Amino acid sequence: MPQYMLERLRPSDNDSELPHLCYNPKDHKIGEPLRPIVSGMKSPLAKISTFLDQNIRPIFDQHTPYSLPNSMIFLKHLKDYITTSETAMYTFDITDLYTMIPQKESVLAVCEFLGRHGYKKIRGLSINTIKALFLHVFDNSYFVLQLPGIGLKYYRQIKGGAMGSVCTQVLADIYVRKWENDFLQEQKQQKELYFRFRDDVFIITKLTSEQIERRLTELNEKDPNIKITWEGGKAVDYLDVTTTIEIPNFKTTVFRKLAAQPYVLPFHSSHPKHITQNIPYAAALRATRICSHREDLRVELDKIRIMLLLNKYPPGFIDKQMDVSINT
Repeated sequence: MPQYMLERLRPSDNDSELPHLCYNPKDHKIGEPLRPIVSGMKSPLAKISTFLDQNIRPIFDQHTPYSLPNSMIFLKHLKDYITTSETAMYTFDITDLYTMIPQKESVLAVCEFLGRHGYKKIRGLSINTIKALFLHVFDNSYFVLQLPGIGLKYYRQIKGGAMGSVCTQVLADIYVRKWENDFLQEQKQQKELYFRFRDDVFIITKLTSEQIERRLTELNEKDPNIKITWEGGKAVDYLDVTTTIEIPNFKTTVFRKLAAQPYVLPFHSSHPKHITQNIPYAAALRATRICSHREDLRVELDKIRIMLLLNKYPPGFIDKQMDVSINT
């Protein structure tokens, strides 16, 4: 590794600190399970992790067109699809993906992925060096947990990647890419859609419910580190879109989780004016893009107005910004 790059990746002597483990409640799920987050912005590994993500992520995105960057791309593909009476949709979620991926196997999956696409060096570094950097991140995944009355406890993560480590996501994406490939190829042979956003997958099929259930069960048994739960039918929720099968095209509306609350930045908050202007503008723009039917759009815009009024936005201000968005 060149000296200049070594210096860039070297942790700061004065500003580094051990990552802290904290828990965020998943208040939209039954029982409010906790999501473990390792806060590692000042971690000694932060620079290496960021370097790996910045250089591997673009390669993954380039060679994985079915990996969605946002819901707008998802909607574009739905609009081009012609539905029939046999069309069905399924979504499945990968359980605890980031904390369950095997460390060495996921690094090997990255190396195989790079080699398969002809990459021998990344930013002048050999694939073996990239491999060593990923393993260095895993081998030194130490963190501290502080609980009331117990004091500090020190740990090293021995399975999966830390939720909070920048490079965990791209490692998981590439590991899942290898796992899903056979299923993806079957979808392509049947000329059906397959999309993934992180650990959430959306598929369209014309198979019977028994056939697709069998395929998903086989997929669920393929890798002991990856477990999925699925649901499907004539209407599904995926990303921020509720998709319903109508012939010959899908109907799409805005999806909100049951736990969603009508809170946005209060109008009288001490923020620049363009921030409060952008909130009704962006909400109306999102609704316009997602809602495929005029009546659904009208209902959604009414919901947005009520939400903004609850947060003290003046009616005239709301209408002005929403009109600008709708007429753009």
